[in-house]
Formats: sequence, structure tokens, C-alpha cells
Amino acid sequence: MYSKESVERAIKLFVLLLEKGETDEKDRDLVFAYKEDPAAQEIVAQMIEKEAGIKILGVGDKLYVTPAIDNKVFGYTNEELRVKLGLRSDSVAMGLKLYVAYFIILATLAMFYNSDDLNTKVRQYVPIEELEAYVTEKLHMVGTGEYGTYLSQEYEFNFQQVAEYWQNMPAFDETLTNQRMGRNSRVSYLLKVWSFLEEEGLAKVAMDSELHPTDKLDHMVRKYYSHQKRKNDLLSLISQKEIFYA
Repeated sequence: MYSKESVERAIKLFVLLLEKGETDEKDRDLVFAYKEDPAAQEIVAQMIEKEAGIKILGVGDKLYVTPAIDNKVFGYTNEELRVKLGLRSDSVAMGLKLYVAYFIILATLAMFYNSDDLNTKVRQYVPIEELEAYVTEKLHMVGTGEYGTYLSQEYEFNFQQVAEYWQNMPAFDETLTNQRMGRNSRVSYLLKVWSFLEEEGLAKVAMDSELHPTDKLDHMVRKYYSHQKRKNDLLSLISQKEIFYA
């Protein structure tokens, strides 16, 4: 039987994280009390996280909330993600555009974390020019040749079309001084995805030229997202390893 104080503490923390997404300095007393209350932590772990489909993460003195894998309530639908990314409807299929956004996120993680297992952070930031070249190389790899044909057949998805869509965009829009305002260049696309990561508290964008991961992202990748088989499958896709040569 849990005490009234522990139940109230667990619920208060849950509501606070739903409202704000993470704790701050003003919540220091509540966070401290929660960390000193094993019963409140058990209520969160055994009841709230399970029933709400969320995960509460702790990094230092801060707590974060994130949707659990396959959460349909707190996670984004494709339509919601399209709006968040600022992707506009035109003659290009929205599914293709969203795939490119997912691929950019995967490529970004692969550059920050050890590409063998996604568990070890190997750098502090990624320059946008380097990421643009990396995404271009990897999309060319998955969309062309024998490997591209294999992937398209295996996953019943037109990877060649994705690669062509990316390749047909210029790296920069030379008519713009602010690449964030663009819609038809690779760098503008990267900045849309970076803005989404920044809004989610997962990264910081510096001068529209560098992306720095936050502690929240680091914790999620290394300690929370421990589904190693899914990590291996994702990394195999862009490293052309086991799934092609098995």
C-alpha cells in the first residue's frame, strides 16, 4: 500500500511533465522529493509509465517525459509530423517527404553515435555541410545499384524515387541569405528537421550551421532506447551490412 504523499508526488510529477515536457529549476524541490521517494518512483514505473505509454527519463537534476515506442496518443501521426516539419503538399508524395525526414534523423544519430551500436557518442556537434554530404551519399547508396534494388524489393518501398527526389534538389538556394526560408534545397530540408529536433528538446541549432545534441537526446539514445535489434536493423540500412549480405 502506497502512502498518500507518494501517490500525490507521483501524480504531480506526471501532470507537470505532461504540461512542460521537462522539469526546470522551479521544480527542484519536487524532483528532489521524487528521487528520495522509492514508492513514488515505483508508482511511476509500474503504473503511470505503463498505462500512459510514456517513459520518464532522469538526467542529472532534470526529468523528461517521452512517448514510449508505438505510443499512439503522445507520439506524432504522419499528418501531425508533416505540420511540425512545415512540409507542404505538392506533386511529391507526402510519404516520400516524411521518409526523407526520418532518414535525416537516422543519419544524424549515426553521425553522433558510434555506428557499430548507436550507444557511444563520438562527437559534440555536426556541421550542416557534413551532414548534407553524408545524407546525399547514403541516399544514393540505398537508392541505386543492386543494393537499392534489393531494398526496394525487400521493403516494397521505392528507395530509388527517394534518392532521385533528394538528388534533384540543389544543396543550397543561392537566392536566399536565410536558408531556413527555402523549400527546395537540401540544406533547407535539413534545417526543417533540425528545427523539429530543437522544438522537441533533443538538440540545439547554432547559427543554422551546427547541430548539438542535448542531454535528453543522449540519454534517450544510450540508456532508454535499448532495443538493440531495431538499432542494428536501422544501422544496417545505411551501412549496407548484414541485411544485404546475409
